[in-house]
Amino acid sequence: MHFEFEHLGTTTAFELSEGQHLLGGGPDDHVRLEALPPGFLMLRIEGPRLTVKAARTFTVNEVLVPPGVPRLVLPGEIVGLPEEMRLKVLQAPHAAERAVGTLAVLKHLLTDGDGQVPCRAATLTCLIGLDVGRTFPLAEAKTDLGRGTHVDFRLRDRAVSRSHARILREDSAFTLVDLDSPNGIYLNGRRVKGSAPLADGDVLELGQTLLRFQAAVEESPASLESAAEPEPPLDTPPRSPVAVTREKEQGGCWFIGLGVATALAGVLVTYALVS
Repeated sequence: MHFEFEHLGTTTAFELSEGQHLLGGGPDDHVRLEALPPGFLMLRIEGPRLTVKAARTFTVNEVLVPPGVPRLVLPGEIVGLPEEMRLKVLQAPHAAERAVGTLAVLKHLLTDGDGQVPCRAATLTCLIGLDVGRTFPLAEAKTDLGRGTHVDFRLRDRAVSRSHARILREDSAFTLVDLDSPNGIYLNGRRVKGSAPLADGDVLELGQTLLRFQAAVEESPASLESAAEPEPPLDTPPRSPVAVTREKEQGGCWFIGLGVATALAGVLVTYALVS
């Protein structure tokens, strides 16, 4: 695998074979760069795949990578090192070789970003590729992914097969299925053999496209109960003592009037009988 190391305006090209290589400024480092701390960066090369891991925080294309976390790196990406040093991974001579995925193992960097609005339905969001930024809801029991015109989620990636992969939904569980695509499908950096379950934050790699799976957001029973609970009636404001006294006075007048009317009726009846 071919690399370019840049420091203070000077670029140095070098090549590493398959295996593990320690890059740093110590005497025991396989690739010795005086300006780096000893044993700073571990490079693991497996065919066309490159994984890097550092003892301290570094960057890949200006995205921070925590110490001790493996990071898959694409050809053409730049690894940022201390003291403004840069390590660039060069494109493989054979363009037909599969470009490995990136960001696949950094799920927390992909799911904890600000401004992400949770969706009630499960979704696939394109992270890298020609369709970057697209979001596709997984509402059906079966969703086919690929480059063909007949699939549900069509990708404009020439490295993706016409029918590349399938996602099956059963209630809240989702399963990723490889449709025997020549380039295969990778889940969090590992190739899927047949099928594999999906979890929230998983990253799918098809050709040179990365997709993030986001599980459906379920409402808690407490929120549903609070939404269904009717609002309590408004409390009747307390009446003032003056109003209470006035009501009592009005009630007393009503009884007095009734007594006067009854007495008057009795007088009239007596007068009628005497006459």
